Parts: sequence; structure tokens; C-alpha cells
Amino acid sequence: HIVQNEELQKRIESGDKVTIVDVREPAEYAFKRIPGAVSMPLGELENRLKELKIDDEIHVVCRTGNRSDMAAQQLSEKGFKNVKNVLPGMSEWTGPTKEE
Repeated sequence: HIVQNEELQKRIESGDKVTIVDVREPAEYAFKRIPGAVSMPLGELENRLKELKIDDEIHVVCRTGNRSDMAAQQLSEKGFKNVKNVLPGMSEWTGPTKEE
């Protein structure tokens, strides 16, 4: 399940309830992120699954779509039903961003 950057941006702008999980490293997340995105580096994902709701629509983002693809597969294998990999990710994100 894949979603393009533009589609996620439209969902955010329309006020839809989506959970955005950013699986990049903390320094990448601090530099530029989608407002409201939860930082959950790929290496920590398995230990932090309880922070996510299994029935929520979860959009997984990284820099280019590779780590988010691995994370989306991991979430699906753990029973999360509505997981989407955001492509091409933060490298080409043109929507609103937040910085530390």
C-alpha cells in the first residue's frame, strides 16, 4: 500500500485523522518533519508498537521511501491493517514542515 506525498498532504489539509510515523533518525526528524508526525526510528519500531493503534490509518514516512517500506511491512506483519508507505518521502515533501 503506497501513497504519494501529494495525497498525504491533501489528507492533512482536509483535516482527516491520519497517524504519521516518521521512521528516520532523530537528527533527521529534528531538522525537518511533517507537523504532528511521531518520531519512531526504524530501529525502535518493534519495541514501540504499543504506542500505535492497530486500527488507525498509519502513514509511514522516511527520507526516500526505503526505510518506510520496511517499517510498513513490519507493521503489517504485526497485524496493523491500514498502513501506507509515503513516497517519495521527505526528500521531496513540499507540504508544511516543522523544525526544532
